[in-house]
Amino acid sequence: MKKILLFQMNGIAYDSTRFFSSCLGKALENAGIEVTWFDFRRQTMKDLEALCGQSFDAVIDYNSKLPGAVLDDGTPFLNHIQAPFYNYILDHPVYHHANLSVLLENYHVICIDDDHNKYISKWYPHIKSVHTLSVGAAKAENAVKSEQHRKEGILFPATYLNPRDYYELITALPDSMQKYTKAVLDCLLSDTHCTFEAAAMQVYKEYDTGMTFPVFAQSNFLADVYVRALYRERVLEAAAKSGLPVRIFGEKYQESSIGEFSNVTVLPQMSYRDSLSAIAESAFVLNVMPWFKSGIHDRVLNAMYNGAVSITDSSSMMDTCFTPQQDYIAYSLDRIEALPDLLNTYVPDEDFRAQTAARAFAKVQTFTFAKQAEYIRTIL
Repeated sequence: MKKILLFQMNGIAYDSTRFFSSCLGKALENAGIEVTWFDFRRQTMKDLEALCGQSFDAVIDYNSKLPGAVLDDGTPFLNHIQAPFYNYILDHPVYHHANLSVLLENYHVICIDDDHNKYISKWYPHIKSVHTLSVGAAKAENAVKSEQHRKEGILFPATYLNPRDYYELITALPDSMQKYTKAVLDCLLSDTHCTFEAAAMQVYKEYDTGMTFPVFAQSNFLADVYVRALYRERVLEAAAKSGLPVRIFGEKYQESSIGEFSNVTVLPQMSYRDSLSAIAESAFVLNVMPWFKSGIHDRVLNAMYNGAVSITDSSSMMDTCFTPQQDYIAYSLDRIEALPDLLNTYVPDEDFRAQTAARAFAKVQTFTFAKQAEYIRTIL
């Protein structure tokens, strides 16, 4: 029997990583794999040190900071566990540069975007393998009683990101870094199909910075954060302008004018697990990709798996796996002003909703945690 050590760190983003590790671990157990859990909320540093010398077929951790952990002799902690280590990163690699740079003996990465895969493979050659695997779609614990019980309108379960705050951080940078970051930002704003790393490379080639490219890209991450926040705000405002009911679950919306729309209801943030229940009660779920151009956000997959219709900008992976306006409602970041009319065309159409949800539900079965577990078995 294969054996996997699975870490559960203190959760981030509504306890999402703890939820993911729990779902993946159960799926691995159902696939006949012996799972050893290490929970940082319940176990001690002494328990962690006791893992040294033990053997597993794999060690998996989400958004891991463990590569930076060292023993008293200065050697990496993970080198003392006899197993390949898989860092399952859920965002752009620039946010994980420090931990990706550690020269572990048996380092592997799972990421959720093909572009991220290519980036890691090129710039971190010590990493032995890189795999693209979307976060598994998960079912809400309290499934909707019937389709008639779904709440009308559109749900957006995510925190408000204030683009003005991020732009202030950019303007507070030292002059040289501010120049680079604004130049990267200009590339992103001029082409919504441009990846962050392509924009960073374009600017990198123009200047003699004295930095390696991964360091340069990481130092300009605020351009990525800002453009995400800007387009999230623009899409939310366009959805509000449709006049359709919009429900938002998340924090910091007091910084936004979105709540001033009479058709918008802003509710407190909730845990990732509870957000699945909100999705399962909804007919339509809005998503804005976090500038993933070759991946799929879990908000899309969870909507489909819980019988809601996803409304989202697309990506190459979306185009490969799903059909726009048949399996989901696709909008373009280049034509956000067209979103209100698009929503008013599709959202009131009950036949469209039912047929689209059914088609998407059939296709999303390949994105479940059970399917993730099957894939992980093949790479061990």
